[in-house]
Amino acid sequence: MIPNFGSLRRSIFGISTEVMDSCWQELNVPDSHTRQQLRESSSAFINGYNIALEAGLSEKLIPKLKAFDRHLIGFAYTGAAMGLAMLDHILPGYQHRFQQFVDENSEYTSSAHIGAGLVLAVLKRDVEKSLSQMIPMQRWWAIEGFGFHSGIFNWKSSVYKQIVPRQLTGYASRAFDQGLGRSLWSLYGADIKRIAEQVQSFPQSRCGDLWSGIAFASTYTCGVNEETLQNLKEAAGDDTSYLALGAALAANPLYLANCIVDHTNLACSVLCGMSAEEVAKLTLKIIQGLTVDEQEAVFVDQPIYETYREGIRTQFIKKIVTA
Repeated sequence: MIPNFGSLRRSIFGISTEVMDSCWQELNVPDSHTRQQLRESSSAFINGYNIALEAGLSEKLIPKLKAFDRHLIGFAYTGAAMGLAMLDHILPGYQHRFQQFVDENSEYTSSAHIGAGLVLAVLKRDVEKSLSQMIPMQRWWAIEGFGFHSGIFNWKSSVYKQIVPRQLTGYASRAFDQGLGRSLWSLYGADIKRIAEQVQSFPQSRCGDLWSGIAFASTYTCGVNEETLQNLKEAAGDDTSYLALGAALAANPLYLANCIVDHTNLACSVLCGMSAEEVAKLTLKIIQGLTVDEQEAVFVDQPIYETYREGIRTQFIKKIVTA
């Protein structure tokens, strides 16, 4: 009998879809419609990861990912990218599954790099070496994934004790906070009061990036109504431009993948004052105006990715001032 190596890989390295339930139980997050939506999103991500572990970069992978519901497919692609990056690290021979996946599915480039960053966190890989192999405009999404992983799987340290891993220096610590903010949305089941209290416990210098990650999650993930989004905007206070930034960054990949749904438009309307398509086109216009050095060093004071983020946020600061 020929052994099924895909199933073996999944049995050894796979993740249970119940991982979020254990976090919610420990954090006393009540069950709700929003939590059900967050469970769907996390399950899509985990199933995408497990599918990639088993199927690898075979002809079976993409049809299985495309079978996910439209509002979940981005999570599935992120999970699949994580799975392929994991295979690149743990299997001998061909080591370019992740990059081939990115090249063949360019509309999910940012989502894929988030998945690669999760692997950096899991396997504790050399951050500078790993990021140097990624293009400048995408590498910080990997650290965003690193931060999200730390928030979900090591929340007592990264959220309660507010510890940033020592290998993340300079701008990497800020990208980490962007992912950490996204994890807060999931950890607390979109409970704005608990999220705001947690953010306010951090040094002020970290709050903007945390809010941008929270807004990214609130826009990318379905499950909350307009009142909750308005409460989020009120809770952010003077940092509302970071909420607009996070929502815009979420709208961009959803627009590119043709996955904008009603909730995306609702979130962008509340947090940005624009439709998701309008916001996404704004981000693309800003990208087109940038000069990107493809050889940019990893640890520079102002990476081109942050210049891009500042360009977006400045538009919403102007909008707030003139409103």
